[in-house]
Amino acid sequence: MTQPVRIWFNRGFSLAPIAALMRAADASLDVYVSVSPMSAHYPGPTATWIDGGADGADGAADDPAAYLDWVRDIIDRHAVDIFVPTRRRKLIAATDLPCRVHLPAAVPTLELLDDKYAFAAALAGEDYHLPTHLVRGSDDLAALLADWPDMADGDDAAPCVKPRQGVNGLGFWRLADVSPMAHLQDSERRRIRPDHYLAALRDQEQRGPIDEIVAMAYLPGPEISFDILADAGQLLKYAARTKLGTARQHIVTRHPLEPVVAAIVDRFTLHGLVNAQFRRAVDGTWKLLEINARPAGGVVYADQVGCGLVADWAGLLTGRLSAATIDRPAIDTEVAFSTVVRPVAA
Repeated sequence: MTQPVRIWFNRGFSLAPIAALMRAADASLDVYVSVSPMSAHYPGPTATWIDGGADGADGAADDPAAYLDWVRDIIDRHAVDIFVPTRRRKLIAATDLPCRVHLPAAVPTLELLDDKYAFAAALAGEDYHLPTHLVRGSDDLAALLADWPDMADGDDAAPCVKPRQGVNGLGFWRLADVSPMAHLQDSERRRIRPDHYLAALRDQEQRGPIDEIVAMAYLPGPEISFDILADAGQLLKYAARTKLGTARQHIVTRHPLEPVVAAIVDRFTLHGLVNAQFRRAVDGTWKLLEINARPAGGVVYADQVGCGLVADWAGLLTGRLSAATIDRPAIDTEVAFSTVVRPVAA
C-alpha cells in the first residue's frame, strides 16, 4: 500500500478549507495545520495542533531555538514530507530540517514583499506603481498632510495610512473630512479625521516608539484579488476575484491584467499558491497594492466554482502534477456568501 504524503502548514488563512480541498483532490494526502492558541479547530485537516506546543500559549513560538526543536519533533513524530511555513520563514529556511520546505520565494524577496514601503519603491517607474510615502512619526505625517490635495474634495482625494509591515488590513485608515465620531460610530468604513489620527499618533509617541507607517492615495476601486499558481517564476493559472460589495465577488480565469500578473510572477520568481491585490485609481489605471506570499483566504471561493488552484497546488507539491500538466479552465461567474453557524472544537 502506498504511504500517504504528509503536508504541514504552520499558521495562515483559511487553512482548514484549504486542507479539505487538498485532501478531496488526493485521498493519499494527510494535511496537518498548526494554529495560534486562540484559534478554533475546524474540520478539514487530518489534525490540528497549537503552533509551538500544546500548552495553550505561544510557549516555544517565542523562543527561536525552542521553536525549531518543536518543529523537528513534529516532523519526526508525524513523518512530515513537506513543510509549508507561513510564520518564521527566515528562521526555518536557514535550518536543516528532515523534510522538504516549500517557500513561495527567496527569503530576501519575502522580506521585500512584507515591507510595504520597500516593495512600492521597487516598483517605481511601472504603470501599476502606487506612490507610497514613509511616515516615521507625527512630524512626517503632519508635513505630508500639509502638502496633500484638498481633502474636502471627497473620499477619493483623501490619503490612507497603514503599518509599514502588517497583514489582513490591520491598522488601515482613510484620513478624510468626516464627522469627528465617524471612526467610532462606523468603524468598519475605516475613516477618521486627519487631525484625530495625528493627535493619536502624537499621544502614542509620548508613550513610546511607534511602528513606521506608510501613506498613499486612497483608490476608489474596485479591488481585484488574483489567486496565482506559479512554478519558479512561471504563471500557470489564476483566478481574478473582483470584490463587488458585501458578500459578492465576480470570479474569472481570463483577465486583461494577465500580462502584468505574469510579469510580477517572473520578476519576483514566485512559486506555489500566492496572491496579488490590485485596485483601480481615479484615472482608471490599475495599481498593485501588494503581493501576499501565501494563499489568500478567499482562494477557497475560486476553487468552489471549479478553478482548481488548491487542488493543483497539492499536485505540484507532491509531484502528482507538473507545470506542463496544469489545465486552465475558462470560468466567468459571480458568487455570493451567506453566514453559517456551526459548533467548532475549542
